[in-house]
Amino acid sequence: MTRITKAERAERLTRCAAAMRSQGADCVVLLPGSSFSYFTGLSPVRERYRLFVAVAHADASLDLLGPVFEERRLSSCDVVDRVHLFADDEDQYALLSRIISSRCGARPRVGLELNAAYHHFLGLKAAAKNAAFVDTTPATDGLRAVKSPAEIACLREAAARTVARMERVPVQLREGMSERDLASAFGPSAMVQIGVTTSLPNESGGNERLKDGDAIVIDAGDRVEGYRSDVTRTFFFGTPSPRMREVYGIVREAEAAAIDAARPGVNAEEVDLAARRVIERAGYGPFFTHRGGHGIGLDFHEAPICVRGNKAPLAPGMVLTAEPGIYLPGEFGVRLEDDILITDTGCEVISGPTPTGM
Repeated sequence: MTRITKAERAERLTRCAAAMRSQGADCVVLLPGSSFSYFTGLSPVRERYRLFVAVAHADASLDLLGPVFEERRLSSCDVVDRVHLFADDEDQYALLSRIISSRCGARPRVGLELNAAYHHFLGLKAAAKNAAFVDTTPATDGLRAVKSPAEIACLREAAARTVARMERVPVQLREGMSERDLASAFGPSAMVQIGVTTSLPNESGGNERLKDGDAIVIDAGDRVEGYRSDVTRTFFFGTPSPRMREVYGIVREAEAAAIDAARPGVNAEEVDLAARRVIERAGYGPFFTHRGGHGIGLDFHEAPICVRGNKAPLAPGMVLTAEPGIYLPGEFGVRLEDDILITDTGCEVISGPTPTGM
């Protein structure tokens, strides 16, 4: 049974409308992607030449626009108020402009989601000459940052699935297996690194072969109704060196500090800074080369971004990662990443149990 119901999507549109009104916006235009799915429950493929558009209005109503052959799919949206269709020889941007002006007046204030393709913006801008384009991020990404109980349930299940697969990794390791071999054994949505490749945070060459003393880093996730987990574990094959033990212990301490810092009212940057202070104090500061965490939901990376300088406060219902790492060029790397839920009083690790040792 689906957790995200029609009632929840309708409530999202109501909150989106309230956010738009507070910004003085009349509507927000959504193209296929995670925000489109968040409000409509549909997941069409974005096309280069044909529009597939949702227009959410400040009165909480919803228009959908798409090719005539997509009428059935458009009409299946359980919160749509009006469906508009076009043939391939029609001016789809002119039609979109008319939809907006008919609901929002001759001089509408229009929001366009941040991941909209530039050519779509240019097409709408040319057609809607009297429109003013405004930032409506609080009505889309800002709204999505705080999860509902149903969303949290999906994220919990996704995290549990990933952790269960992580727990099986030690018995899957075989000398001589490649990164590709282990990725195939582990399952979908996994970035697997072995040996020296672990010193490169986002690279998986696929050709490293497992040998005694190697580090293995697996960064993986699962989906439940589109909601994603994002969990990383570091393993060692055979006997790790004293330096590996030291670095693992520092990263584990840094992750614990980041988790402890994650609580309501704290600025998002503190998740990063808490971990960074531990790593810098241990003398490995230059080798922690990425941000300390990020929000998760329908996207792997969404608000809030836990990076130095982000003063946005954390709030109950946000789900984010804590993911410090140390990467020693030409040697090895260690990263630990867990998914955490901001509660009313602190936070809860939903991808537990977090590893406490090797």
